[in-house]
Parts: sequence; structure tokens; C-alpha cells
Amino acid sequence: MSEWLVHPGLVLVFGAFALPFLRGGARGAAVLALPLLALFFLWQLPEGALWRVHWLGYELAPLSIDKLSRLFATIFALMACGGGLFALGQQSRLEIPAAYVYAGSAIGVALAGDLVTVFVFWELMAVGSTLVLWSAGSNSAWAASRRYVMIHLLGGVVLFAGVTGHLLETGDATFARMAPDSVAHWLILVGFLINAGAPPLSAWLPDAYPEASWSGTVFLSAFTTKTAVYVLLRGFPGTEFLVWIGLFMVFYGIVYALLENDMRRILA
Repeated sequence: MSEWLVHPGLVLVFGAFALPFLRGGARGAAVLALPLLALFFLWQLPEGALWRVHWLGYELAPLSIDKLSRLFATIFALMACGGGLFALGQQSRLEIPAAYVYAGSAIGVALAGDLVTVFVFWELMAVGSTLVLWSAGSNSAWAASRRYVMIHLLGGVVLFAGVTGHLLETGDATFARMAPDSVAHWLILVGFLINAGAPPLSAWLPDAYPEASWSGTVFLSAFTTKTAVYVLLRGFPGTEFLVWIGLFMVFYGIVYALLENDMRRILA
């Protein structure tokens, strides 16, 4: 099985850089093949920490598989495939490559066995999603993307501070169950909640998504909040107040959907 220890997320990330150079049927075939190839490699992987890297005295596990991570990575690969096919008629040459960097990074977060790898792919997701928004090319998209990236940067800074504090406190980079019992863990939790669109920082998603192209909105609605749900399940299972936040977001979403007439805002 060792010959198949290929990181599925990196298949999409690196494959995305080839897409701008392809035309016609070759481009369409690659758009379909890349997420399916990522899916193939994903299901060849056995469970466990498959890659181990020593960095600054910490042991990292950039590729780690269990049932939950495989489930989310599978969903992300299928979303990338469906979104790529939907976007094939898009005029922008940037959108699908950026979206595949975005999707591959979401898979990278799902398969990360340590907090450092989570942070790296988390920030790469921010780059990919911002480029998806920029690729719409309109003035309103440019303005929305600036606001969008500012919130992403805020979340990234908070998450970085939390991860750094966790490493200094524990000396262990493993991404495992945590409790909100320290400043570092609270910072990690807040960083995750920002990407989940949790209140009070929830307006940035419906502000940005409608300004993307019709296909870009599909990509944006597929990965950011869903990846945040994954890391909350992985890092803070059983945290009681998250249940109340979730209930609030459910009822808020119902009311918002009843009042909103723009379907792309509802997707946010």
C-alpha cells in the first residue's frame, strides 16, 4: 500500500497550477480528473498517521486518516468535482484553478493530524477562496474580496496565536480533542468559529458570496463553513455552548431565508 501514500489535497493544489495552460477538451478532462484522482488516492490510504515530519522539535502529521477525516475529505472532493463541472463554461481562467487550491486545502485540513498543518492549509484556503471571489472581475467583487480577506486575516491571526500558545504550553502539536480551558484553546476555538460564520462575525459571508460569479458562489458555499464544522467536531466535541451557537444559527438561517430574495446570500 505504501506506493499510494499520496496526499489527496495536494493532488488538487498542485494540479490547479496546470489548468491555466490547458485548452478545450484537455482542460475539461483535467477539471474532472483532478478531484476524481484525489478521491482515488484518498480511498487507497489506510487509517493512521501516514506522514510524519519533525519540525522545530515538534512531530507533525500532515497526512492522517480516520473515518471522520475520510468522510469529510470525500465530500470535499465530490464538491470540487461537481463545482468544477458547473464552472466549465465560466470565462475566467482563474476561477477553477483558485477553487481547486481552495478545495485541496480544505481536504488538507480534513487530513491534518497536527495543528501546524491545520493552520497552513487554513491560510491556503483563505488565499484560494479570495482568488475565487476576485476572479468575478467586477468592482463590487473586488470591494467584497477586500472585506472578505480582512476577516480571514483576523481569523488567521487569532488561530495562529492560539496554536502558538498551545505549542508553548503543551509541547505537543497533535490535533486532538481540546477543552476551552486556557487562553490558547479559546483563541483556537474563536479562530474556528470565525470561519464557521458564527455570531457576531457572520455578516462577512453573505456580504461576499453574492459578489462572486454564479459558479464561484457554489465553491465559496462548499468549503469554508464546512471545514470549520469539521475542525469543531475534531477539536471541540461535546463543548456545550457550541450547541447553543448552533441552534441560534439554525433559527437565524431559517428567518434569514424567509426574508432574503437573493439565493446566493441564502447559500452563505
